[in-house]
Amino acid sequence: MMQTYASPRHRVVGAAIRGADHRFLVAGAPPPATAVAETIFEIGSITKVFAAVLLCLLVEEDKVDPRAPLRHMADELAHVPDWITPERLVTHTSGLPDFYMPIWKAMLRAWPDGPYAGFSRSDLLVWLDGWRGRAPGLHPRHAYSNLGLGLLGEAMAMREGVPFVDLLAERVTGPLGLTDTRHHLDEERQRRFAQPRYPGGRPAPAWTFDALAAAGCLRSSAQDLARFATSVMRALDAPQTALDRAIRRSAIPVLGLGRGGSMETAAQCAGWLSMAPDADGPRFLFHNGGTAGSSCALYICPDRAEACVILSNNGIAGNLWGSIRLGRSDQVRQAQGFFGEA
Repeated sequence: MMQTYASPRHRVVGAAIRGADHRFLVAGAPPPATAVAETIFEIGSITKVFAAVLLCLLVEEDKVDPRAPLRHMADELAHVPDWITPERLVTHTSGLPDFYMPIWKAMLRAWPDGPYAGFSRSDLLVWLDGWRGRAPGLHPRHAYSNLGLGLLGEAMAMREGVPFVDLLAERVTGPLGLTDTRHHLDEERQRRFAQPRYPGGRPAPAWTFDALAAAGCLRSSAQDLARFATSVMRALDAPQTALDRAIRRSAIPVLGLGRGGSMETAAQCAGWLSMAPDADGPRFLFHNGGTAGSSCALYICPDRAEACVILSNNGIAGNLWGSIRLGRSDQVRQAQGFFGEA
């Protein structure tokens, strides 16, 4: 499944998880003097899974009603329409666009630190005040929205009075022991960070985030994501803590994405996608991610107690449009290709 890239500068690290057994492998350029499992990559939209778990934890603690208007979470959100709720944001059914400016305009700009670096909380509030969206109706359309998940993360930060990245570390990644899953890298972790690269091998900028951090700010390692996958499988099997129950809540299908709205083949959970490509096969949880210079995927099959992580410093394209195409890609088809063999 793993492709060995022609460029000697690209690296792909994978983790195969079966119960407590974690095995790591690498293709392409070997990591310099550090273990394969400890190399850190941008994980892009896999961040949304962690943001969803954080939301579910606040729900478990009765701090957030997922179906109440988002504006109830903070006074600054008073102008957000009533139909936008935490549940609709985390399931991509809010009606918000994918990005905070028209795509054609975004494609004409240079993004030296990524397209989210300069978008602050005040920018977000001004944008929301000027947005003239329409209510989705009784049967909202599923439309992937980086902006929506970013807004959810900022709303949680407002609700708790703590920046999103700090709140996530305090409530989710820290308790799970994910010491390399973070936005800001210290000097030691920066040495283990795989330089993001465009498909041709040229260095790409590492993306930074401000108000929309929940859309894709995290970096992580195969070791950390393997540990996370194990924690997810344990929580689904026998939840013991509030965080376990939050993880379990995040994996509950909410909206069918199959033909006619069926949940049999694919469903949107809180952050995750839940899929069953084969009618006779097991279901699994999935999310992928991509930036200008990195691409990755995480698959978890609870029924088999197996999981797979793929991390690469090979971007899917040299611009914002490539990341948007990844977000809108046919993830059911991708997953079928990966799990086509037992």
